[in-house]
Amino acid sequence: MIIDFHTHIYPEWVAAKILPAAKRKLKVAVPGTGAPGDLRRMMQAAGVAQSVLLPLAKGREDVSSLNDWVMSVSGGKELTAFGAVHPFMLNLEAELDRLAARGVKGVKMMPLLQEVYPDDPCCGKLYEALIERKMILVAHAGRDPLDRQEVFGTPKRFARTVECYPDLRLLLAHLGGLRMWDEVRRHLLPAGGNVYFDTAYVSFFMGPEDMLELIRDIGPKRVLFGSDYPWEEPGRAAEIIASLGLCEAEAQAVLYNNAATLLDVGLELTTTLTTKAQRHKDDLDSEIGPKVYTSLE
Repeated sequence: MIIDFHTHIYPEWVAAKILPAAKRKLKVAVPGTGAPGDLRRMMQAAGVAQSVLLPLAKGREDVSSLNDWVMSVSGGKELTAFGAVHPFMLNLEAELDRLAARGVKGVKMMPLLQEVYPDDPCCGKLYEALIERKMILVAHAGRDPLDRQEVFGTPKRFARTVECYPDLRLLLAHLGGLRMWDEVRRHLLPAGGNVYFDTAYVSFFMGPEDMLELIRDIGPKRVLFGSDYPWEEPGRAAEIIASLGLCEAEAQAVLYNNAATLLDVGLELTTTLTTKAQRHKDDLDSEIGPKVYTSLE
C-alpha cells in the first residue's frame, strides 16, 4: 500500500515546453509525460493507490487559473489535488478559502522558483492563514540540479520559519534540503515543530546507506514517500525505499501510514484504494507480465 505525496502534472502545452528543455539542461531522462493518464498508468504498475498533485506557480497571477486546471483533471481519490500558492499574491485568504471549500487539504510553494525567502516576515500572512484553516504547506527545500546561485529555501531559513510558526504543518521536499543534508541535520532536526520530510528525487544525489541514515536521524514517522513524477518513475522510487533496510513498520510508515494520517484517509477509503490498486496491477500484469524495478547501483 503506497501513497505518493510528491507528483506533478502539467497542461499538454506546458509539458511540451518544459520537459524537453529540462532534458537538455539537466542531461537526464524524464520517464513521465506529465499527463494525468500517464501518471495513473505508472501508479497502477507500481501499486500506488493515491498520488498528491503539487502544482507549481511561478507568478502571483498564475495561481488561481492553475488551481482551476489541477482540480478539474484530478477527480476521485487516486489523484488528490493540492493547490498552488504564492506567499505575496493578492486575495491570498480568499484563494485558500476557495481551495478549502473544494476539499483541498494543502498548498505548494517553491521558494527557488518564486524567489521567496521562507523566513521573510511577509510570508507570515500565508503561514497564519494555513494554520487557521488547518491546511498543509508543502515546500521545495534546498538546491536543484541546475546549481542556481541563490537557493532561497535553505534548511536554515526553514528552521527559522518552524521556530516562529510551530503550529504550521510543513512538509519539506527532498528530505529537507536537496543537496544540503548537512544543513538539514544542523538546523532543521533540532527545530521541532510539525515538520515532515519527503523522499522525492533524493536517490539521484544520495546513496542508499546515507538515505537510510538520514531517515533514521529524522525519524521514520516524519518521512513520507514522494517520487517527483514525471522526473522519476514512482515504481522505481518506491522500490528504493523498500530496499533501504527499514524494518517493516518503518517502511509502511514512510510509504503509506504517515501520508494517510496527514490526509486523514479513513479505513473505508483505505480498503477501497487497496482493492482498486491491486485490481489495476493484476490487470496490467496479465497483459504485459510483471514489471520489475531495480534500485540505484
